[in-house]
Amino acid sequence: PDDRRPFDFVSLLDYHQARRYKPRAGRGAFLLSREECWALNQEATQYYWRRLSFFELREYERAEQDAVHNLEILDLCEECAAHEDDRRMSEQYRVFVMAHRAQARALALLERQEHELALAEIRSGIREITGLLEQRGDLGKVADCAELRFLEEWELEVDTNRPLSPREKLSADLRSAVAQEQFELAASLRDRLRMLEAGQVHD
Repeated sequence: PDDRRPFDFVSLLDYHQARRYKPRAGRGAFLLSREECWALNQEATQYYWRRLSFFELREYERAEQDAVHNLEILDLCEECAAHEDDRRMSEQYRVFVMAHRAQARALALLERQEHELALAEIRSGIREITGLLEQRGDLGKVADCAELRFLEEWELEVDTNRPLSPREKLSADLRSAVAQEQFELAASLRDRLRMLEAGQVHD
């Protein structure tokens, strides 16, 4: 985001990942110092602020890329930090970044009017975050997780406001016809619905 190339790499994350997988004969396990983790944290902050800008600009694919970048930073520190405090950075930020990733993916799909796929991404984000909290043994935090509440409320909003599929519209029209005692229309709608469900009429 600041147009610099640390150690001639695109990012510090890329630099440390290259170091991690470089042959290290006789040098022991790859570990990140406190200073290196702090610098990665600063990079993650830059990517976070740029991610917010991408959301504002409706550049949702790029917002997702920056969220993935920060998740990879958290993975690296969790696996390779020399100090416990730096390894715990993942616990503090991971849920928040996961929620941003799900939001970016869903918004990109909503921009293309792909409501069902957007709902699937939101629900996937909810499952991933819930699974992570359960894996950590933080079951008590599931009900209090602000990111989960946001995704669950957004799921309901998107589901409520999405356009109805032909099958759903026929079902709604059938219920309305029955309620208004328009039985001839109801019979016709019921037949069309049965044909649709039998695959004789396409959505």
